[in-house]
Amino acid sequence: MPRQNLISAEVDNAVVTAAIQTINDTKAEFSYLLNLSAEERKKFRKMGPKSVDYVNENLLGANQFPGSLPSDFPLEEFANDVDAINKLYPLLIASQALTEALNDTLLALSSDAMKEADEVYGFLKTASKRDANAKALVEQIARRFKGQGKKKP
Repeated sequence: MPRQNLISAEVDNAVVTAAIQTINDTKAEFSYLLNLSAEERKKFRKMGPKSVDYVNENLLGANQFPGSLPSDFPLEEFANDVDAINKLYPLLIASQALTEALNDTLLALSSDAMKEADEVYGFLKTASKRDANAKALVEQIARRFKGQGKKKP
């Protein structure tokens, strides 16, 4: 049976450190970013990608027909909000694509590693029958599985 190898990668620590620094620098550049609680998220009206056109069209209307708005309507703030949305959405899409690729890569690497670990564990269990050191390691590894398996009636 062929062994699974979904991905083969050597990860350079310096590259990871530089990427993390870039992410941290980017977060610092956007100092106004929020971290809302789950409860806070529930309170707000949501805007998905399809709603961007709706908001942009209403800004256009507000600019074309300012006399139709009450005098206290914050048109400048509305325009600033819409401009920020239009500029941040591409960043969100790019970061989501990166996050999805990282998740998928880690899933593939994890699957490879778990299958390889299962194979090693099997070899070590066989070796533990004749080697006390291997037996001690197998007993240590077996703790990960404690409480799993078939339940006794």
